[in-house]
Amino acid sequence: MMNLGLLTVSYKTTAIENREKLAIPDKEVKDLIAYIKRQCRLDEVMLLSTCNRVEIYIYAKNPIQVMGEVETVFLDYLQLIDKQEFEFKKLSGQDAIRHIFRVTASLEAMIIGEPQITGQVKNFFHLSTEGGGCGFFLNQVMNRAFITAKRVRNETEIAKFAVSISFAAVELAKKIFYEMREKVILIVGAGEMAELAVTHLMKAGCSHLLVTNRTFSRAISLAEQFDGSAVRFEYMANHLETADIIISSTGAKEYIIEQEMIQKCMKKRKRRPMFLIDIAVPRDIDPLINEIGNAYVYDIDDLQSVVDANMKIREAEAEKAQVIIEEEILKIEDWLVTLDVVPTIKNFREKVLALANSELHKGMNQLGDISNKQERAVRSMINGFAYKLLHEPTVMLKQKAKEGNAGFEYLQTINDLFGLKPQIEDTVPKKVINFNDKKN
Repeated sequence: MMNLGLLTVSYKTTAIENREKLAIPDKEVKDLIAYIKRQCRLDEVMLLSTCNRVEIYIYAKNPIQVMGEVETVFLDYLQLIDKQEFEFKKLSGQDAIRHIFRVTASLEAMIIGEPQITGQVKNFFHLSTEGGGCGFFLNQVMNRAFITAKRVRNETEIAKFAVSISFAAVELAKKIFYEMREKVILIVGAGEMAELAVTHLMKAGCSHLLVTNRTFSRAISLAEQFDGSAVRFEYMANHLETADIIISSTGAKEYIIEQEMIQKCMKKRKRRPMFLIDIAVPRDIDPLINEIGNAYVYDIDDLQSVVDANMKIREAEAEKAQVIIEEEILKIEDWLVTLDVVPTIKNFREKVLALANSELHKGMNQLGDISNKQERAVRSMINGFAYKLLHEPTVMLKQKAKEGNAGFEYLQTINDLFGLKPQIEDTVPKKVINFNDKKN
């Protein structure tokens, strides 16, 4: 684990005007990885670039010594002369592992639990792998990071509570209507937050959209995005009775939807529920409409209170997520300490299987003509014996490696008993094991 190093610049330490200078387009990942590997003599490098952070993960014998050089090389590649503008935080060992797991599980995001973060990390992991940056070590680390993120998503409710104004509006609508299919949305104005709310509502099942705006051409443009219909602003009142959900976001200085207007249309609606979302400042919708039965008005402060409450819930869920992360760190630590015994296990396995195959060959020659079924039975018996013989020593070697110095004594004993070549230098097998193929 001490071979892992990490450099990070994020919204926590660096302003957006400097972060954007460090942004790495997808098409440049391969060239940048090759440049860093060549200049810093590294075998493994991974890059990550999102709107809120830029990070570099490295695998090196002395990552603490190398990270300063990596920072310089990275900034040189981007042709950034004033290096004092950028504050790279440097982590190594377990601190680096913990940070990677937290980032991948969206615990370091500006909005905790933001669902797209894991996908962004996966994208740059694949780009870095394709660029020759991720080898055996970083593959293992990132596979475990993705398993951790999946556990956090499945075992906590960190992403189940709305923490944006537009999404909070949708969650409230679901509580009022229960069933969102066939609901009609009327959007008044063309504000960005109103558009986002419509996007969420359509995904939730609403199937009909009406758009009105003082500038009719803008109403047409927004309606076309969602396969809806544009309504001229002066005729808005005629369509209120058909709307189940009204979202208003204009720049008007006075209420444009008044209590009397809703009283009239509610009679025609036969008191079917109506949900009004006022995202305008100043407000577009008269709050007295709340006094009308089955009419529900929420303004931006109401929605913000929902967001704030949900954010507190997410923060509580983040504490549960941290417990999961610590569990997964222990798993990867267990894996790392067993790397020392991998070369001996490999040699031991090859020696035993070679002996088994040699004896099998001799035995088959002595048996003479036998049926295919009999030959398969003999081979199965010999192979079964060999693998059973290998199992317990292999498990014991890995267990002793976790216990510290005692593991080296067992290594030496195995080497002496079976005449294996002593491992002067640790080596890592070339095969990349995918943790997703194993039981957690």
